[in-house]
Amino acid sequence: MKEARIATPELPPEDERALVAGCRAKDPAVLDRFFRLYVGYVERVIGRLLGPTADLQDLVQTTFIQALQSFERYRGEASLKTWIARIAVHVSLNQLRAGVRRHAPLELVPPAQEPADPASGADVQMSTRQLARRLHDLLDRMAPKKRIAFLLYTVEEQSIEEVAALTGASRAATKSRIWSARRELMAAVRHRPELRAFLQTSSRAESWR
Repeated sequence: MKEARIATPELPPEDERALVAGCRAKDPAVLDRFFRLYVGYVERVIGRLLGPTADLQDLVQTTFIQALQSFERYRGEASLKTWIARIAVHVSLNQLRAGVRRHAPLELVPPAQEPADPASGADVQMSTRQLARRLHDLLDRMAPKKRIAFLLYTVEEQSIEEVAALTGASRAATKSRIWSARRELMAAVRHRPELRAFLQTSSRAESWR
C-alpha cells in the first residue's frame, strides 16, 4: 500500500502568520495560495483514511470550508499542516460514522504501488487496485476511530503521539485502538494469503504481523 509521499511544506512561523492573517481577511490571492499549498495533502489524508471513495472531492471541499470558518480560532499551537490534517481527520471520521460510502469505480482507483514488472504493468496495477478495494471492504467493518488511528499510524506513518494529537485522544487510547485494529484485521485475512501478503508491503510491515 505504500505510495509516494506528496511534498507539503512546513512553513516558517512568519510565513504561517502572514498566511493566516490573509485568510482571516479573506484575501483572494492568499486563500488561493492556502488551497494550493495543502489540497494535495488533504486529498491524500482523506483518501488514505476512507479508501477509494467517489466523494473525495466533496470531502476535500468540506475540509477547506471548515478551515476557513475556523481561522479566527487558530492560535498557532500546531503548524498549519497539522491543523488542517486534524480537520481532514474529523471530516473523515464524520463520514465513516454517517455510514455513507460511495466507492469509486474500480478503473478510477489509483494503484497502491508501482508494478514490479513494467512488462506486465497493466495487469499488476489492476491486481493491486483489486487488493486495495478488498482491504478497504474489510476496513469498512471496523469501528471508525479504530480504523482512522490504525491507518494514520500504519499507512500515513504518524507516531503514536502524532495520531493522538490528530484524533484528540490520549496516547493510551490511541495505542489501544491501533493494536486492536491490527489484531482484528489480521484475523480477518488469516485465511486470505493474497491480502496478508499485500498488507505486508506496507511501509510499516512489522505493524501488521
